[in-house]
Amino acid sequence: MSKKNTYDDHILDLKKGLDFAFGRLEKAAKSRDDDLHLLVLATIDSQFNPQARTVVIREFDKDNLSLRFHTDSRSTKLFEISSNKNISLLGYDSKNKLQIRISGEAEIIKKDKILKEIWGKMYPMSRECYRVTEAPGKEVNTIDEVIFDEEGKDGNNGFKNFSVVNCHITSLETLYLHSAGHIRCLYKNNNKELVGKWIVP
Repeated sequence: MSKKNTYDDHILDLKKGLDFAFGRLEKAAKSRDDDLHLLVLATIDSQFNPQARTVVIREFDKDNLSLRFHTDSRSTKLFEISSNKNISLLGYDSKNKLQIRISGEAEIIKKDKILKEIWGKMYPMSRECYRVTEAPGKEVNTIDEVIFDEEGKDGNNGFKNFSVVNCHITSLETLYLHSAGHIRCLYKNNNKELVGKWIVP
């Protein structure tokens, strides 16, 4: 029997493989229990050192080749993105043994109307982290010094610290781990369309 017969159909087809990855990202943006709901975001700091942390995918738009995450406007990652818009995202889907690597250009959304619309749709528990009185990453002597403001009657306390980042995908790479041999593909953005090719895993 050919080794190819041991793979799922989409793994051996560039277009089907990309569609599958898109579907996984779309699902992950809507499900907090999905492996790909949390991605590792890599940026470059002011000393040109790589920095990595976890972000939550809030939306994936396959038509515009973009995904969205939220962050505190006082966070170091936002300052890093302001200085260098080139970012990388990494996630692993354990069920499908699929690693997805994304390279892109980050855009910080500054339109108040868009920010308020997104803020209004968020759960109160999701807005709470933006009410912390000090900037994320600030050193404190004890955890008792980490204080959160009250929500406020209008629910807008913390909104001033709320930021939205869109990642415009420049390339997407998939790696399927398989006992018959790993399969790796690289898709590059060509006029707003991801064009794929096989690469050595």
